[in-house]
Amino acid sequence: MKILKRTLLLLTSMLLLVGCASGGEKEPVTDTAQDTQAPAVTTEPAPVYPPIDPPTAEQIAGHEHLLLWPEDNIPYLIENDEKGLMPTVRAYLCEGASSSVVIFPGGGYFQLSDVSEGVDIAKAYNDAGYSAFVVNYRYEPYDGRAILADGQRAVQYVRYFADTFGIDPDKIALCGFSAGGHLSVMVAEHPVTENITADAIGAVRSTPDACILAYPVTTLGEGTFETMPRIFLGENLDNAEETAKYSYPHSIGTMPPTMVFYSELDQFVNFEANSIAFADAMRAAGRDVTVCAYSDGGHGIGLGKQYADYANWHADSVAFLKEHGF
Repeated sequence: MKILKRTLLLLTSMLLLVGCASGGEKEPVTDTAQDTQAPAVTTEPAPVYPPIDPPTAEQIAGHEHLLLWPEDNIPYLIENDEKGLMPTVRAYLCEGASSSVVIFPGGGYFQLSDVSEGVDIAKAYNDAGYSAFVVNYRYEPYDGRAILADGQRAVQYVRYFADTFGIDPDKIALCGFSAGGHLSVMVAEHPVTENITADAIGAVRSTPDACILAYPVTTLGEGTFETMPRIFLGENLDNAEETAKYSYPHSIGTMPPTMVFYSELDQFVNFEANSIAFADAMRAAGRDVTVCAYSDGGHGIGLGKQYADYANWHADSVAFLKEHGF
C-alpha cells in the first residue's frame, strides 16, 4: 500500500514538472505579412527646363537664326554631325500685321532650299501684309523623328512668342514647298503626343490654322519623291504601317483649310499621286481645300516670277488667306 502511494506521488510530480515546462516562455511569433511587404516605390519627376529667352528686337530685325530648343536639350541630336545642322527659325515681321505664315522650304529631306523657297517667300508675304517665319528644320542624316519634331516646335515657338512678334496666335498658316509640304501636312495631322521638352513652349498648340502646299509631296508610298522614304523612315523603310502613317491621303482627320497648287509641267513630283490625290482625300473627308493648277512653270521654282501663269500662285494664296480670315 505504501509502495502504491509513493508511486502515485511520483507520477503526480512528474506531471506537474511537464506542465510547468510547457507553460514556460514561448518563442516569438514572426509577422510574415509585415516582412514580405514591398518597399515603397519612388518616381523621379521629369526634368523641367527653364523657358527660352524671348528673341530680342535686334535678333528679330537682323533676321537671326533663333534656336528652337534649349541648347542643352535638342531632341534626337546627332553629336558631331558633319553638316552642323541646328533647328532654327528666322523672323520677317510686317509692321501692323496680325496674321503670319510659317515657311517650310523644300529639299527632298537631303538639303534645304531656304532662299528661293524660304527668304524670298517671306519677303513676298511681307509685301502682302503678313509677317513670316523661315524654318530651318534638320534633314539627312536626321530621320523623320527630328524632322517632324522641328516642324511642330517651330509652330509652337512662333505661337508662344506671339506677343513678342506682334501676331495673333490663332492666325498662323503653314506654307510648305515640296518636302516642306509633306512636313506641313504632318504637323497639321500629328499633334504633339509626347512632351519632348518639358518647358512652356512645348505645352502650346503645334497645329496650324491654315496650310498652303506648294507642289507638295504628300505620300511616302507610290509616287513619292525618291529620296524621302529612305531618309524619313530610316530603319522603318520597309514597314508598310509606318509608310501609311506618314502618307496622305491615307490619313486626313484634322487638316485646317488648305490650298494646294502645282505646275502641270512638274517633272520631279507626280502631281496626280500627290497634289490631286491629297485634294481628293480632303474633299472625301469633308475638309476645306482649294486647288490651283498652273499651265507653265515646273518644280522647285519658288515664286517663279518668270512664268506667266505659275507666277499667280502667290496672289492666289493671299486671296485664299483673306478668304479664311487671315
